[in-house]
Amino acid sequence: GIENTAEVKIIQYDKSNGTECGAIILTETANIQHIIDNLNSLELKRKKAAPRTIIEYKLFLINSNHEVIEMISISVDDWIHFDGHFHSIQSGEIDRFYIEELFK
Repeated sequence: GIENTAEVKIIQYDKSNGTECGAIILTETANIQHIIDNLNSLELKRKKAAPRTIIEYKLFLINSNHEVIEMISISVDDWIHFDGHFHSIQSGEIDRFYIEELFK
């Protein structure tokens, strides 16, 4: 259902201590599509136990009715949390460079 995303809010956290250090809202179709395509390209494996990690980004995928479709956390260790579970990336990678550039 993330293909119905109309905007993406991204919160950035400090990699060393996990404190919030910035937020942006994406409304341009090209930016949103890049984020969605990148997420869809990942092959993930659900983990049974939650790892100890620091969150680097939280992505709120929002539909045209301004409802959050999904909230995805990305850790500094490449763990991804959504749907109440942590997942490890088996194939592909998060385009951190693209996200980082959005904050500049």
